Amino acid sequence: MSEPFLKMSDVRFSAGERTILSGIDLTLESGRIYGLVGPNGSGKSTLMKIIARQHAATGGTLELEGRNAAAWGAREFARKIAYMPQFTPATDGMTVRELVALGRFPWHGTLGRFGKADHDLVDDAIARTSLEEFAARPVANMSGGERQRAWIAMMLAQNASCLLLDEPTSALDLAHQASMLSLVESLSHERGLTVVIVLHDINLAARHCDEIIALNRGRITAQGKPEEIMQADRLQSIFGVGMGVFTHPARGEPVSYLL
Repeated sequence: MSEPFLKMSDVRFSAGERTILSGIDLTLESGRIYGLVGPNGSGKSTLMKIIARQHAATGGTLELEGRNAAAWGAREFARKIAYMPQFTPATDGMTVRELVALGRFPWHGTLGRFGKADHDLVDDAIARTSLEEFAARPVANMSGGERQRAWIAMMLAQNASCLLLDEPTSALDLAHQASMLSLVESLSHERGLTVVIVLHDINLAARHCDEIIALNRGRITAQGKPEEIMQADRLQSIFGVGMGVFTHPARGEPVSYLL
């Protein structure tokens, strides 16, 4: 039996006297999409940062492909995991193409030669995210949905095995939310990518993810397939409000609503 892509055992994280995560046991398999949900302040972004090695856990172990995550070199790790934070950093006047090209840094470094294979991967990432007409445009001059696609394109050019997306739909309208998540879903299936995506909308998670992981007060309170999580009693325990569930009349999938 092959090793899971990533495994966390009893992972904990504290900031001063405050415990943010405790007793996190989590296994992520290759090629699956995981939706991370839960109330505000439940520890979702912190968990993502620990997986991305932006924060060091204060306890427990994190293994990537059977090796302790701390044993991976920075560039070697970045060839495996690409991370888009909730608030993306300033792009300092970069064009879309220049931003996407940054995704190749883990493969050749600052002084390495940017060869034909790199250019081809950048071109493919721009095309796959339908950004050809924006390639020469400054990222700062784009709409929220277009900027999100540019960051996704950079992650694709990085050619990593795993994408970590922290609330990528939070500033998008409904059409752009659907477009982005459909793109991520199709890319995962085409390339066998492992994806972890933080979402506020449980219905979006149920529609696009293979599994849903629920956090509350720094602990995993539920994990399973969408149809296992999308039950009124389980949703109420996750979010702390009364919720109902019905079957979508066209798609046949469970849809939740507030009571």
